Amino acid sequence: MRRKMCIRGLVLILSLFGMLGASAAQAGDPGVLRIVTEPGDAQIFIDGKRKGNSPSEAGQSFAIKLDEGRHVVEAVKPDGSTQELYAKRDDVFVADGTMQTLTLKLTDKRPNAAFVATLHAKFGGRAVEPALVLLPAGTFRMGCDGGKDCEDHEKPVHTVTIKAFEMAKTELTFDEWDACVADSGCPHLPEDNGWGRGNRPVINVSWDDVQTYLVWLNRKTGKTYRLPTESEWEYAARAGTATPYSWGNDIGKGNANCDGCGGNKQTAPVGSFRPNPFGLSDMHGNVWEWVQDCYQNNYAGAPGDGSAFEGKNSCFRVIRGGSWNDGPRYHRSANRSYVTPVFRNRDLGFRLARTLP
Repeated sequence: MRRKMCIRGLVLILSLFGMLGASAAQAGDPGVLRIVTEPGDAQIFIDGKRKGNSPSEAGQSFAIKLDEGRHVVEAVKPDGSTQELYAKRDDVFVADGTMQTLTLKLTDKRPNAAFVATLHAKFGGRAVEPALVLLPAGTFRMGCDGGKDCEDHEKPVHTVTIKAFEMAKTELTFDEWDACVADSGCPHLPEDNGWGRGNRPVINVSWDDVQTYLVWLNRKTGKTYRLPTESEWEYAARAGTATPYSWGNDIGKGNANCDGCGGNKQTAPVGSFRPNPFGLSDMHGNVWEWVQDCYQNNYAGAPGDGSAFEGKNSCFRVIRGGSWNDGPRYHRSANRSYVTPVFRNRDLGFRLARTLP
């Protein structure tokens, strides 16, 4: 019995030595990096190479052995057909014989690489310029006076003299914007809400995004495109009329894309409705349109020469025209609203203007 106990003790000691030997050998092995992504089921890239996907279950990790040193770790997950969520760590140090956990929260968005590749093939780095309409110089009465829908910030009615200028016939389209994305001029790839791109008006773009687009477009074309001023916009929308809408006193049916007037409950391809007397389409409805001006709560002291009212850099910016999502009162030529310059929405776009050479 005593001899059996000694043999068993010797076996146990040898086993312990074996385990210690195995641990010592592991100390020289590559380190293990465990990667948790939020959300799960994200593509994992190490130093630019695809290594697999993180588990879809919350809190579960993707484990990989890495040579000692610093590594770039990235996680990417598709978010719709045009965007992807991603997170990136540029300096992850992994030591031999160690194990560590890295959590990546995919909170940033960028254009889907596969979709951008299709844009490159479609546009090839060229700009898609808008069709412009030459608007004559003229004088008009700006604002709202006496109508049942008039708002205080549409007053006082005042006279504005406009110089001749050019204005885009339609709102800027997705094709025009996507050409900028394809040429790496616009980092923001706006969602189309599943309604389609092409010749639908671009939406989900902020005033700040538009400034980036303008820099690219003017560089590509050598021209001086810009946003219209608020007074230029109203002059163009009225097109020589003094009624609430360029076609008369009532919104009617089939004149514009808006809520309650025969609209589509979403954006319509640009130019789907009859243009106004100046030849401009969708000045009423379809999408709200950014203009250059800072917002002020009335027209007291407003410029009378067609120039923009410019305040502080952090001012609210004016939007005009109403959208597919708004009722008739918001489509009046005099109606105005305002939002922050970083605001993006599914009913907000813009159209271009150009000062004559």
